[in-house]
Amino acid sequence: MALFVIIPTVSDTSALDKAMTRYEKKAYQLPRGEWLVAYEGTSRQLSDELQVTDNQLGVPCVILGFGSYFGRAGKDIWEWISVNSA
Repeated sequence: MALFVIIPTVSDTSALDKAMTRYEKKAYQLPRGEWLVAYEGTSRQLSDELQVTDNQLGVPCVILGFGSYFGRAGKDIWEWISVNSA
């Protein structure tokens, strides 16, 4: 599965937060409202599925795929990435 980060570009992310419930354990919300997502598809397909592309969701977002990572964060974030990047 590919890993993505969804970065909302507005402060009200309630519609995005609700839409992300469909991904259950394949999604992890970061403290500032961004989401990590494990998804079998492209960033465009994820955007289409979330209705970001056509703006039906009403929350503009940038969706980036990533394959490498480094930094300092809580243990739970690293565990989620480790489990979902396998």
